[in-house]
Amino acid sequence: MARLALSPVPSNGLVVLLMLLSGSTCGIGQYPRFMAKKRGSVVKIICQLEVTGPVSWLWKQDMDSEPKELAVKPGRIQQTQTSTNATLTIHDAQFQDNGIYFCQHRCPDKSLQMGCGSELRVMGFSTLAQLKRRNTLKDGIIMIQTLLIILFITVPIFLLLDKDDSKAGMEEDHTYEGLNIDQTATYEDIVTLRTGEVKWSVGEHPGQE
Repeated sequence: MARLALSPVPSNGLVVLLMLLSGSTCGIGQYPRFMAKKRGSVVKIICQLEVTGPVSWLWKQDMDSEPKELAVKPGRIQQTQTSTNATLTIHDAQFQDNGIYFCQHRCPDKSLQMGCGSELRVMGFSTLAQLKRRNTLKDGIIMIQTLLIILFITVPIFLLLDKDDSKAGMEEDHTYEGLNIDQTATYEDIVTLRTGEVKWSVGEHPGQE
């Protein structure tokens, strides 16, 4: 029985076949997605190509609404490309290089494919004097916060204590006034009673004038 022999398919032909079946004939990948670099360091952004074609680089800063074409600066910003990769290299990175970088690939059908973007943040160096100033500032802020907390806790307590003392003083004053009134009334009753007893003792009727 004769067997059907399948001819081997080249790997690149298989890739093209899969791309045709998936409906994508020109795909790109970009990495890394985010970078934090020190000032003066070297930055590299890579764009992977599935199909060979020209690549250009775009970038945008925070205030830009749309990315714009990146200007090549010989010796500092360089673009290199092979059949499968395109690389953007930034030497001596500075703060003005902060932004989001995009690779843009022109496909064989003249369409443009843009990468997902790579965000770059350039960080500065901190000297010993700057670190000391930061620590001093932090200590001052902590001390101010502590004093404010103490004030917010102690002031209401003192106000409550003063309020309680004033209430106690008012209650004592009313108590003494009540006792004085009662005592005065008692003395008047005693004097009246004694006068009546004296009049009764000399033979006069208390109700007669």
